[in-house]
Amino acid sequence: MHLPRPNTLQHLLQVLGLSAALTAGAASAQEALIIGASLPLSGSQAAAGKEGQAIMQAQIDAFNREGGIGGRKLTLKLLDDGYDPQRTATNTRLLTEQGAVALLNCWGTASCAAMQPELERSQTPLIGAIAGAGALRQQPGRMAYPLRATTRTEINAMLQQIQTLGQSQVAIVYQQDSFGQSSLDVARAVLKERGMGAAQELAIDASGSNAAALAQQLTQASPAPQAIIVLAGASATVSLVTQARLAQLQQSIYNLAAQANQAVVKGLGSHTRSIVFTTLVPSPWRSSVPAVKSYQQLLSASGMPPPSYLGLEVFINTHALLEGLRKAGPGVQRSTLPAALEALGELRYGHMHVRLTAPARTGSSYVGLAMIDQSGQFRE
Repeated sequence: MHLPRPNTLQHLLQVLGLSAALTAGAASAQEALIIGASLPLSGSQAAAGKEGQAIMQAQIDAFNREGGIGGRKLTLKLLDDGYDPQRTATNTRLLTEQGAVALLNCWGTASCAAMQPELERSQTPLIGAIAGAGALRQQPGRMAYPLRATTRTEINAMLQQIQTLGQSQVAIVYQQDSFGQSSLDVARAVLKERGMGAAQELAIDASGSNAAALAQQLTQASPAPQAIIVLAGASATVSLVTQARLAQLQQSIYNLAAQANQAVVKGLGSHTRSIVFTTLVPSPWRSSVPAVKSYQQLLSASGMPPPSYLGLEVFINTHALLEGLRKAGPGVQRSTLPAALEALGELRYGHMHVRLTAPARTGSSYVGLAMIDQSGQFRE
């Protein structure tokens, strides 16, 4: 028996090593990357959560059909948090422990804030925040990549419009919880920057149970408010607007983008005149915007939800993540994804421009204004 000469042995080991590396690489290419999401699939926000679920899953399915990342597919792992911040925090920990390379879309101010400690602990990137205020928007940290404009920017756009109309007497109605209080704090700061102050600050219950009493207070105010800003959820918003109109208050009522949806339109019934909403993404019905056209094409499949501002926002957030994953390549890891996201440069979605670069990563500054026309559709 003859032993290989040293140089032949070395060559054999190199060949074996290369073969093992190729085998491992092929296995890695077949191993799916996990994208995690905690969202409300039950509870008061279940309809919104299920709309988001349908859009995220459809986008990732389409991405996989196109070959994924160099042949490496994505798996979307969803956990229901019922819009409960404590469950959101638990879900975030579970998803990171199960190997999610990134998380997609946190839902609501409190839930997004609850995610933040787990994101930092596990060093897992979060792309997209369905929230404009709270701790995660004030100090995103190293791992959060919000795309939508902040609540501060929304309120600033409202006040700019109010001042453009020559108005200065503003009443603020805010929801009596952490979301409403944080939004009120932001409104106070923006008013101060503009040399204004709120003529009235009224707290509304999340259910809207005290809306009639608040409408009377607005009616009896002297001087009467020229505009009303509502910082509240859907139930409180619909109740307040309805009671205000029944009390013959005709002033324009301004609302956050979260309420620009068909459920609110339906709830308002005949009381849609002079109701203004901020918008944080382009009109989901404007197919001249390439991203909107792609979104509409995604919705053309059977069983998909109709176009909405929320749906387009979820689509844009998911698109940004997929672009970051492409940039990072098949070997993407949690540790390499942030650099890839920040290297994307400016992402353009019509008038909405997003840059995910450090250190601020505050996302877009785009805010539009929309009203409801006679057919119940949003017009900007």
